[in-house]
Amino acid sequence: MKKLLIFLFSAAFIVSGGMAQSTSALYQEANKVFQTYRYKVSYESFRLHRFQQGDKEVLELVIVINSRRNNFDEAMLVGFAASGAAITNTGTKVDLVNVVVKVQYKDAVSISAIADAPDVIALYENKLAANAFMAKVIFH
Repeated sequence: MKKLLIFLFSAAFIVSGGMAQSTSALYQEANKVFQTYRYKVSYESFRLHRFQQGDKEVLELVIVINSRRNNFDEAMLVGFAASGAAITNTGTKVDLVNVVVKVQYKDAVSISAIADAPDVIALYENKLAANAFMAKVIFH
């Protein structure tokens, strides 16, 4: 029994460590794009979220970006493009990308959108126009 507990603890540690490594690599690649467009996104605003959807396990990349009220749409598009760069350059198998833009107005307002990873990659690689990509995005 003790060996089983040690094995399970070790396996959980390895899996969570791998997730942290993937998140770090994704963040570093995406941050290159964010810096190009002068967006500051912290590592804490970047995470991988794994969940069950029916019988399939889904890996979702969640990014939170702070923006001014006049350019939240640009921040969202840059978030998706940066995600595409990160997924492409690291080879991480992400299923969904969720970009949350926090807009500072009188109160903080959040705008969230989810897109399939293949569409995000196509946007990054210029195989999908920005307007066609935005038509496929699901807003919340």
